[in-house]
Amino acid sequence: MTVLRVINVDLVELRLAFEADTQDLPWFLDSHGGAVLLTTAEYDPAQHGGLTVTQIEGDSQRFLRVPPSNPDQLIADMREFAESSGDTQLKESLELALSAPRPDKRFKTVMSWLPDQQAAWNRWRQQRTMERVTAWLEGHGLKAAARAA
Repeated sequence: MTVLRVINVDLVELRLAFEADTQDLPWFLDSHGGAVLLTTAEYDPAQHGGLTVTQIEGDSQRFLRVPPSNPDQLIADMREFAESSGDTQLKESLELALSAPRPDKRFKTVMSWLPDQQAAWNRWRQQRTMERVTAWLEGHGLKAAARAA
């Protein structure tokens, strides 16, 4: 049995990094301190104890690159959500949207007309993403101790 090292991490911020729609955003997790870092042109080392982007990118043992979001996984999640719907009309509408070009956009358009279902989708997606976050952390020998807000 592998013993996981507990780190204090903002799970909401880490989940958002996993869900980021732009694939080329460089997100990192500091496996020592638990900080979730976005190293874009706006990154300011002074706000992060003087750590430079070069130091972060060069220390892959400490700074774990958060995997970019996978558009195929998003579509698969949308399909699974649609299939799990108990509402036959909603299920058919979502399946039709997902069979069209740009299925993610079509799915979101259908959901935009149904605020309760959209909220259910958002909760469902957050739960799925958190399962992936937890598995990713465990794959690196880590376990999150949620940071107090």
